[in-house]
Amino acid sequence: MHLLHYLQKTQHLSRRKIVELIKEGQIFVNNQKVESIKHPLKLWDTIFKNNDRLLIVETIPNTQTKIVLFNKPKGFVVSKSDPHNATIYEILPSELKTYYYIGRLDKESKGLLLLTNAPEIVHYYEHPKFNIQKEYLVQLSHTMNFQDRQQTKRWITDDGEVLKFLEISPTNVPFQYKILLNEGKKRHIRRIMKSLGYEVVDLQRIREGEFILWDIPEGKRKISTLSSSFPWNEKPE
Repeated sequence: MHLLHYLQKTQHLSRRKIVELIKEGQIFVNNQKVESIKHPLKLWDTIFKNNDRLLIVETIPNTQTKIVLFNKPKGFVVSKSDPHNATIYEILPSELKTYYYIGRLDKESKGLLLLTNAPEIVHYYEHPKFNIQKEYLVQLSHTMNFQDRQQTKRWITDDGEVLKFLEISPTNVPFQYKILLNEGKKRHIRRIMKSLGYEVVDLQRIREGEFILWDIPEGKRKISTLSSSFPWNEKPE
């Protein structure tokens, strides 16, 4: 949402008055002087007038807010543009070109990727405060022993970062494991497996929060409704 629309809605100021205040250098967002009525706002921005706080942005998604469940195929990067690789937006329909992706899946991974037209939803899913769980099916080249599985739930250090799984358990498929994360650092699963000497043959995300991949075909998507219980207006600590 732009500053103009937000101030019109919450402060009942006219467009002319808002333009006037901005020209006079009286409006600040997070202590930065605003230069345009189209200044984009995000959840928990603080708006000031003459250094007196007007309000904190607590935008709640409206009925036009959408979440798209997309079954990402291998071979595509999750990015708006990439000079060296095909991106997901090249296989998404034109009406989704402006949608934001929530988190990422690396080029060689597949499965559930959420997209939305509302940046506040991206904030909700990506902020650690909300502890959104993500579930994966990971195929290895050989069996992972019990001791290594236990180690992944304690911690692994890789390139100065501490990485761990919330849960890991074998499935009925040989060499396949179900993994649960409540964080998502870059190539999180692959780095842990590599550090313990395991090769990832296939990696698929099957759930993120309350959204499940189910039977969506690869490269296809569906639109889902939002749960009214989501705490959109909870301020992160």
